[in-house]
Amino acid sequence: MDPSKKRALRENNLKVWAGATDIFPVKQNQDSSLKKNTAFIKRLRTAISAPNVSLFLTEVAGLSLYKYMAEIISSLYEGLQKLKTPADIAASVQVVSALHQRFGPAEFTGYLGWYIGRGLSTPDKSQLKALAPDVKEREEKDRLARQRGLLRVATELWLAGVLRSLEDVVRPESETKDKDGGKASEPTAKAKAAANAAKSQTGESDPFPLEVLKDLLGHDRDHVNLPLVVIFVKSFAWDVLGIVPRGSDRRPGADDHDDVKIEGSSEPDASTKEPPLASPELAIRFKNVLARYFEDVKAHIVRDQKTLTAQNRRNAEAYVRSGEIFDDRQANFEKQTKAQDKLISNAQVLADMLGEDMPDLRDKDEGPTVGENSIGLVKAGDYLKGQNDGPGIWEDEEERRFYENLIDVKDRVPTILLEDGKKKKQENEDPAGKKQDSKSPVEESTSAPTSTDVEDLNVAIANKSVGAQVDGLLARLPDLHGKDSVDQFAIDFCFVNSKASRNRLVKALLDVPKGRVDLLPLYSRITAILSKYMPDISSAMITHLDDEFRSLQRRKSKDFLGAVRLQNIRYFAELTKFGIVPEHVIFHCFKVCLDDLTRMNIEILGQLMENCGRFLLRSQDTSPRMTSFLETLQRKKGAQHLDPREKLIIENAIYHVNPPERPAIEQKERTPMELFIQKIIYDDLTKRNVDKVTKQIRKLHWEEQEVVSILEKVFTRPWKVRYNNIHLLAVILGSIHRYHPQFAITCVDDLLETIFEGLEKNDVKFNQRRIAQGKYLGELYAYRMIDSSVVFDTLFKIIAFGHENGIPKTDFENPWDLPTDFFRIRLVCTLLETCASFFAQGPAKKKLDFFVSFFQYYINTKDKLSPDIEFAIQDAFAVISPDLKLIDSFEEAGKEFSDACKENYQTTENGKVTAEVEDLDDESVSDEVDDDDDAVADDAEKSSADELEVPDQADDSDDSNSSEEEDEQIIVTRQEEERDPEVDADFDRELAKLMADSMDSRKLERKTLFDVPLPIRRKEREAAGEEPQFTPGPFPDAPHMKFSLLSKRGNKQLTRDIDLPADSTFAVAMRSQQQAQKLEQKRIKDIVLNLDLRDDSTEATDGTSLEKNPPNPYLQPRVDKAGKGRANARGRQLQVSDLDWT
Repeated sequence: MDPSKKRALRENNLKVWAGATDIFPVKQNQDSSLKKNTAFIKRLRTAISAPNVSLFLTEVAGLSLYKYMAEIISSLYEGLQKLKTPADIAASVQVVSALHQRFGPAEFTGYLGWYIGRGLSTPDKSQLKALAPDVKEREEKDRLARQRGLLRVATELWLAGVLRSLEDVVRPESETKDKDGGKASEPTAKAKAAANAAKSQTGESDPFPLEVLKDLLGHDRDHVNLPLVVIFVKSFAWDVLGIVPRGSDRRPGADDHDDVKIEGSSEPDASTKEPPLASPELAIRFKNVLARYFEDVKAHIVRDQKTLTAQNRRNAEAYVRSGEIFDDRQANFEKQTKAQDKLISNAQVLADMLGEDMPDLRDKDEGPTVGENSIGLVKAGDYLKGQNDGPGIWEDEEERRFYENLIDVKDRVPTILLEDGKKKKQENEDPAGKKQDSKSPVEESTSAPTSTDVEDLNVAIANKSVGAQVDGLLARLPDLHGKDSVDQFAIDFCFVNSKASRNRLVKALLDVPKGRVDLLPLYSRITAILSKYMPDISSAMITHLDDEFRSLQRRKSKDFLGAVRLQNIRYFAELTKFGIVPEHVIFHCFKVCLDDLTRMNIEILGQLMENCGRFLLRSQDTSPRMTSFLETLQRKKGAQHLDPREKLIIENAIYHVNPPERPAIEQKERTPMELFIQKIIYDDLTKRNVDKVTKQIRKLHWEEQEVVSILEKVFTRPWKVRYNNIHLLAVILGSIHRYHPQFAITCVDDLLETIFEGLEKNDVKFNQRRIAQGKYLGELYAYRMIDSSVVFDTLFKIIAFGHENGIPKTDFENPWDLPTDFFRIRLVCTLLETCASFFAQGPAKKKLDFFVSFFQYYINTKDKLSPDIEFAIQDAFAVISPDLKLIDSFEEAGKEFSDACKENYQTTENGKVTAEVEDLDDESVSDEVDDDDDAVADDAEKSSADELEVPDQADDSDDSNSSEEEDEQIIVTRQEEERDPEVDADFDRELAKLMADSMDSRKLERKTLFDVPLPIRRKEREAAGEEPQFTPGPFPDAPHMKFSLLSKRGNKQLTRDIDLPADSTFAVAMRSQQQAQKLEQKRIKDIVLNLDLRDDSTEATDGTSLEKNPPNPYLQPRVDKAGKGRANARGRQLQVSDLDWT
């Protein structure tokens, strides 16, 4: 109703209460016919609505209704009880106002107020107690439905000025002698007594709706009238209470009538136009009544929530103990839960209207309280621990998609094919209210197919073609692989769906081939997809697995059933991860194993926890119960005597499910300059851009201490650079040394200090770091940043640190270098592989030989070497000398080291001169290092090819050192002419391009097997009549040796003569081989000649007879070995046993 129209109507009605009689216009000639008056009374009872308002007003003005006032009042009251919509209620207000303005309070309004007050009064408690529980519940439901509309009508009439207070109501004479003896008037009498009390306190009577609310709410201990309060505050929040309600979120279980949109004075937009109809003082009185009631409601909610939670846990314990659900317990619990949800939703609406806060319904215990060793059930999500603690439910995204992203076969299969499996969903549905991952979107009304369709589907398997299709599908089960094939199988099965097909499928899914545990996740996914519309499949699977588990528990002594037990429990775990197995079933398995912690049950627990333990711990519904189980398992493991293997199984399972908490790695905040330097060194540095990176580093602000400290960290921590780029780090440091020498010295000092610190700590976790440090030190020597004395001092310090007198011994155990610790050997090998090739000549060669003898001795003080250490030593020795072999005898290694010590530390005069020459050589080397720093820096800036030039420079320096040692004289060299750097750079680029093109051209060339015979070269024959004389001495010295090189061009084979130096390794080896072959040929020739001479001398001997000298059977031809030709008898070949070696 329009607010202005409502205000005008209120003014007219209040005038009637003041005594006015001419407010409503009445016709002069009123119709008093029985028919029209009776029709009017009937319409009041059944047809009060918005379209009939004008008709009612016309009849009120034109009919003579005085004779029928009692019938009009009773019929109007019955009609008001049936009103539901706001439009009909507004129409009734206009009709009642018209009757009130015509007949006045004495003849009409007082009696109507009595009827309305009686309808809104609380029922007699004595009468309710006498009713049966179901009847009482039905009566309360009917009363609330009737009073819901009547309370809105009474309030609207009070706002319109028709009703004022209970003092104005009058009991009709027809009700004076009630058949109940006046009991119906008792609620009104109590209301009047309360009204008189309120009047004596405030000086004025309470409004009619306020008195009604006091009567309804004052004695409502069970808060059954809360829906009436919700309707009142939603309908009259602005007109009566003077508040604009804040938005309230509806919860499940809200009253159905709350969905009706309230129109009229409660609309928020009306507040922007008209002020509230009730005064602020009255609004405060209404709010006080509602606020006191809301406090009682909050206490009721908290009390019921605690009771519900405790009952929930007790039910859970009973389900877990028995492994099944009790229907009576579950039905009672669901009923209580539904009532609690409805109470909470209504209280939330009231709280939003009044601006109050709802009570905190979270459990303060955060866990089960039924017992220390019990596993409670808590389904509330408030008990879930933080999802960010520890690992998630799934290992990776692929596993998550496999278990969570299930296809909906309804989108790909006609619905009629799925209905046969769904028709029994209601009876097979889990009564525990298990939260399934997928709920059928098909409506209940369409779930039951027609009788013809059901019959066709039930007998479809009898068709041979359908049976053959089912056989083909089931034959594909062992060959399934991957998610796509499983989804396609589920879709194909839907086309042959029937009860018989489902039974065969369940049997096939349970009959897993022996050892094929990889099929269990795939079979479980099939079950999860089809169970959405065919729940009998999952129920049959769970029932069979549960029965099998119980049967295996009864046969604990049967060890040969171990494989069956593991397969059963793995199947349970996979179905659990798909959300198919109810909580009480899987936790019953946990409880059975935990109660009897034997070896078999420990293995079952390990399999369960490893396969679905993390899912149960991280899932919202099962997290509290799984947490309690883990705590109980930990306590029982410590209290019970278990085998070490059994304890290990339990600990591994617990750590897999809930790994120990570790603090999160805090990301260090770095400055932009630090990030830039780390990027160009750690990420961008390659052989191609080493010059660019060097220039970028030189361009930094070296005058700032922050930049220098960052660079020192970078150049003293080679382990942060890729291992293959460590030499590039040395190249850059060598280039910077020219411009910032003190910085380079500081870096080298820090590196050496870090290497020695690693010897003192000897922590295994720093081994990779120490290897990088050794590699970096060797590269610094290769690029002339340090001299050989630093390298050798470091090598000796690595081996001798911690040993008595610096000499490793077998009878002394060094705590920093145990006999079984081979890391120092690996570190020395890394350093030798990096820079030992530069110690090929001069004093450094002697130092290297002495160190190698010491290193051989050190190696033999260790236990038996592992294969990887042996290979590392062989690689390092191959760099030093190809002929250097590892000594495997401690005595031999000690003797060689002793001889090396005698030779190295002899005190003869010649030794002193040698030492002086070595000192002079070291000084010259250090001078050359200083002089060559500039050249190294310039070359590093121009081209990265310096890496190839450095070994040549080292060889040249070693040559110069050896010449100085031999001549023992000082050589003064003049400064070399400086070459144009641009020309050198162009040459390097062309050379690199040429080498790259050559490599690319041969990259795709096919390598064939080299099986071509070598060409035969004719040798010059000796002079006729002269036998060649062989001299075992060395070949005559010649500057070169000729070899033939076989090559291939197209399909032609070409030979080319090559002259190799006579002193080359290949030429010496070939010459030694030829000499050995000639010696062997000469020896065989001499043996044959001596044999012939012996035969001749035997025949010429006198006095010999056949008896004394029997014929040699080996000299006669063997017939059994004769050939097939004319010469059937062939001579026997010469054998080694025929020769006389004396």
